Amino acid sequence: GRAGRSINAAAFALTFARLSSHDFTFFDHPKEMINGVIYPPSFNLDNEKILRRHIYAIALSSFFKVYPEFYSGNNAKKFINGKGYLEFQSWLKSEPKELKELFEKSISEINNSLKDKYINSYKWLKEFCEEGGVFSNLIIDYEQNIEYLEKELKRAKKEGDGKIITLFERKLERYRKNDLIDFLVRGNILPKYGFPIDSVELSQNIASQSNKSLNLSRDLSVAISEYAPSSEIVADGGLYTSRYIRKPIVNRSEMTDFDTAYIAKCPRCENINFSSLPISKDDVKSCAICGNELKHRDFYSSIQPRSGFVAEEDVKDVPLSSQERKYKTEAIYIGDPMAFPISKYEFKIANINLIVESTANDSLVVKSTDYFYVCPKCGYSIANDEKGELKKYEDYRDGASRIEKTKNEHKNPFGRGKCSNTSLKRYYLHHEFKTDVAKISFDCDTSDYSTMLSVMNALLNSFSNELNIERRDIKACLTYKVNNGKMEHKIIIYDAVPGGAGHSRRFSTEDGGVLNSVIKRAIKLLETCECEPSCYRCLRNYENQKTHEILDRIKALNFLKQFE
Repeated sequence: GRAGRSINAAAFALTFARLSSHDFTFFDHPKEMINGVIYPPSFNLDNEKILRRHIYAIALSSFFKVYPEFYSGNNAKKFINGKGYLEFQSWLKSEPKELKELFEKSISEINNSLKDKYINSYKWLKEFCEEGGVFSNLIIDYEQNIEYLEKELKRAKKEGDGKIITLFERKLERYRKNDLIDFLVRGNILPKYGFPIDSVELSQNIASQSNKSLNLSRDLSVAISEYAPSSEIVADGGLYTSRYIRKPIVNRSEMTDFDTAYIAKCPRCENINFSSLPISKDDVKSCAICGNELKHRDFYSSIQPRSGFVAEEDVKDVPLSSQERKYKTEAIYIGDPMAFPISKYEFKIANINLIVESTANDSLVVKSTDYFYVCPKCGYSIANDEKGELKKYEDYRDGASRIEKTKNEHKNPFGRGKCSNTSLKRYYLHHEFKTDVAKISFDCDTSDYSTMLSVMNALLNSFSNELNIERRDIKACLTYKVNNGKMEHKIIIYDAVPGGAGHSRRFSTEDGGVLNSVIKRAIKLLETCECEPSCYRCLRNYENQKTHEILDRIKALNFLKQFE
């Protein structure tokens, strides 16, 4: 904040630090914060997600310029409710020459494969407005909800229920009064301030009798923790409980199966193995780390909830005590043979070899650490820690792959009816994405997991501070291999922005200057802290809370001092 606008008063700035290494660093050195160098914004022009949403934005603005009768300011009256989008789709499918010319003028500095898809042709229309396209799905979902509300309003009028009539009239009016830009941003159509994310919504249950409105969206990698079934979210003065995983839409009358993948934890080395393809009963896979045989029974199913989540019908009052938040996900580097190599440099520091390798379009998975029992028909879900609900199933036992014997029917998320299915199947949740990656290998003893995890967090905090990168924009995980019966860990630093923002590739420089300065700053950070074994000032944060007990400042410091 600031004060002191008159000549007789001194202006002042008030700052505070959150419990994080990043904030404490600036809090301890206010002169650097005030007088420090401000770096120009830097990002990767070949990020397809950024390009795609700017293509959509240019297409929409051009359409409204040609057909102003479908534009009614920032509301959905003409374009959505008046079905102006049909004319928009028709106009796009005619492949207007003037739009292509505008793309060529507006967007030029991109690689040839992206230029061929988005600038020189209309290949992008398939994923935009054809069946299953992002714009088509958004419209179908919107209109299905309108149809349901109209049907329920008609039923209430027939029954003469004044209270329900008023409720659904308000809901219908509010639903139709969407701000057009916000609506298209939430649907991943338009770019918004900051980098694009794979955002999903926690939607209000369409049958809810609450007058409150719910408009929440998060990055999918965060949503599988914070919006997962059973999670409680305070919003708009109410306490919402997530209960359903939304199923993807195929067309107006059909929903498809969940987007699933298959994950196995190796019983020998505990590495997480990932497959996007089903594993047949006769299939035998090899663990990517130790080569141990993995059979069909070792793999479990996981849902990628790209369509988001739906809350329970009832909205509770907000309790006086604050909600406990736990970070319930872990990141896994799975790699991609099609990843684009950017650079690879080898350095020798204090007679120890270090290799820093940078790649673009590389693959990672964020997965939930616990599982859920999910209805394959409607998406109703019970978290594994909701033992009271699970015990209502006679055949429930800890770790069961399926439960079905119960007298309790569950509601579907579409209205007042009950779901015809009672069988629930065990699933984890995950999010697979591609981004920029920096891999750091040390030619020394890296076998101790606690040490390498501590080093990873120290380098990540230092990298953020040294290059003035927003801490939440970069993340890290460990990968490893077995060599002569010994674990060798490698640190993976990656951009949290889907598609990559170019942050992690800045770690890899020919002269090793960034690597050196990051290591020096990490050593200084660890030396100036006095905790044991670690604290929020040096290594701990909200995201690594499940490993707080094994993060060790001294172990990280001793390891990094080898490279002074």
